[in-house]
Amino acid sequence: MPDALFARDGDHFLPSTLAASAWGPDVLHGGPVAALVARAAEDALPDPALQPVRLTVDLFRAVPRAPLRTKVELVRTGRRVVVASVSVLANNLEVTRGQVMFLRPTEGATTHPIAAPPGPDGLEIRIGVAEAPLMAGLSGGFHTLVETRWPKVPEDRRGTQMWVRVPFPIFEGETPTPFQRLACISDFGNALANYAANWQEPQHRREASFINTDISVHLLRPPEGEWLCLEADRSTHAAGLGLVEVTHYDERGHYARSAQARLVNSRD
Repeated sequence: MPDALFARDGDHFLPSTLAASAWGPDVLHGGPVAALVARAAEDALPDPALQPVRLTVDLFRAVPRAPLRTKVELVRTGRRVVVASVSVLANNLEVTRGQVMFLRPTEGATTHPIAAPPGPDGLEIRIGVAEAPLMAGLSGGFHTLVETRWPKVPEDRRGTQMWVRVPFPIFEGETPTPFQRLACISDFGNALANYAANWQEPQHRREASFINTDISVHLLRPPEGEWLCLEADRSTHAAGLGLVEVTHYDERGHYARSAQARLVNSRD
């Protein structure tokens, strides 16, 4: 078993089998790819006092389990606002493009925090998110290796909320930043989406299969701790397209919200 999702070889990142996707052992899961985008943007940040507030990742090609390189362009470098555009390249072909916005925290009006659901303590630890219907019958990969804790809820809501922890390093020899931890689990909204949908045909809860095409997260603050919670608030579908909306919590409370566009996975 490899030690981390990615090893380094010069300016290339070498994905291990830990980063594989449900779609096949030679294709990467979207979460590790998002973490690669987050790392590249943070590494290029001119002032570490700035805070990431938005991560957008376009998964417009299958990302191969092959040597990857990142290229960063700072498209905005103000004192209070920095925007980094990140390309992920495989064999010089752009396979993913992301953008990260950073803002400078300042003194200002503050709202009361939104409380988190019951925390992970006391819940049974399971391995993987295979209970999410999208993953049923598909190959192993990153989603089968993370640790999860599922709150006890009525059966008709089962799977809309989970606490998740990545139990191995993201980048070999590095401690992941809070932003990288969030990015690494941000794609799991797609796995929870079927349970959050009000399907016209009940069997679609287990039968419907959708490809994740993007990840878009807005952060109020970086998350705290290793255990992070995702709750799929709603998932709506029409004409082969889907939208999943997810609230993110740590044990302190709500810290981010994400959305993903889904494309029906045709079996023709």
